[in-house]
Amino acid sequence: MNDEELLDAFGGVRIDHDNAAYHRGLLERRLLINRCDSCAAWHHPPRSVCPRCWSRSITPTDVAGDGFLALITILRQGPPQPGVDYAAGHALVAVELDEQPGLRIAGTVVGAPAEQLRVGDRVRLLWRDLPGRLPRPDFEVVR
Repeated sequence: MNDEELLDAFGGVRIDHDNAAYHRGLLERRLLINRCDSCAAWHHPPRSVCPRCWSRSITPTDVAGDGFLALITILRQGPPQPGVDYAAGHALVAVELDEQPGLRIAGTVVGAPAEQLRVGDRVRLLWRDLPGRLPRPDFEVVR
């Protein structure tokens, strides 16, 4: 996929050199997180410089998507979106990925009522296709 096609696929989203690989990965159902080639530290959101050692040698690398809920925010109102029920509570979460302590990615949890979610719950990556939308990484609780 060339750059123009990538920009068209994510209309309205700021795509730049630092995050283009992340967004290409989403289209391929791959969760690509930047990893420093010098010190092996992971970092997200994507940046062109490693925040730990300042190296510019960065490689977007697949992660499994397993982790635990580090933060939960329940939305009770918001703009209409397919598959979102604000009356029941829509959970936005930060998942700390197993690859490295402190490495977090934002998402939503599906298949579990928002009021049953707890910080520390184990989750795994789940790809969802919503009508008229791009594939998106969500998470499901592993009991």
